[in-house]
Amino acid sequence: MSTEFKRDIDKHAENVVQLLLRLNKKAASAESCTGGLVSAAITSISGSSEVFDMGICSYANRIKHDKLNVPEEYLEKYGAVSEQTAKAMAEGVMRAAESDFGISTTGIAGPTGGTEEKPVGTVWIGVCGKSGSRAERFLFETAGCPEDMTKREYIRSQAVLTALKMLEAQILSEG
Repeated sequence: MSTEFKRDIDKHAENVVQLLLRLNKKAASAESCTGGLVSAAITSISGSSEVFDMGICSYANRIKHDKLNVPEEYLEKYGAVSEQTAKAMAEGVMRAAESDFGISTTGIAGPTGGTEEKPVGTVWIGVCGKSGSRAERFLFETAGCPEDMTKREYIRSQAVLTALKMLEAQILSEG
């Protein structure tokens, strides 16, 4: 991973952990395309065990449905890479962990799997707290991909950084 990305991810993971510690709150994550990298970033910070109880790598639709309670209708009608699924994943992991915040990632990191409607780099990130939930769609381009990273790593790193920033903002808005 690029040193710049690592620094930014570490900084925002540290911010998330410190905010949660200060507010005596907890967060949980549900990840598909990032495969546990959001959880890894958070748990790399000292003190994270006080504020982070659960990370679910829900790569398969069956796990999204069975463990996170994503309605099968969402998966069939909208697909795994959708606003509805991202929101449901964040809400589901928050409920399962009995935490104050949930964050989710679902997308197409490539290099295969993209379509015209959902090209490689499409990622939906869901975030929720006691005040509600939302999901945002991102299209992470690979034009600026550092030479020491694959395009897939670059997309996943951008998704992790963005998810941490969204979680940080959600915590701040409810703090």
